[in-house]
Amino acid sequence: MNKHDYFEAENYTGNHLHVDDWKDELTLFIEAIAWERSDGTMDLFFNDFADDKEYQALFSDKEHHYDEFMGVFICNVKTNEEAYERFRNWVDEVLNRYRDKGI
Repeated sequence: MNKHDYFEAENYTGNHLHVDDWKDELTLFIEAIAWERSDGTMDLFFNDFADDKEYQALFSDKEHHYDEFMGVFICNVKTNEEAYERFRNWVDEVLNRYRDKGI
């Protein structure tokens, strides 16, 4: 199966999990969605970029899958807990580092 086939709609059940990075009332609420695949795993997608400049800075030079509805593919996970852990790590290590630079 090639990369394109992997992300075809028929591979997803429609069930999904809203995953957030909320820490406290002083923290900006950031959310991703983990879409359940027919094999029971979930693909984590992020589509809450501040603007196109942010999207371009983070993903334009990398090979990634982008879907207008789901957003940018972050990773595949097996459990709800792993979805939260991986997303929060991605926010800390990628998104917040970019945003903290004030670019």
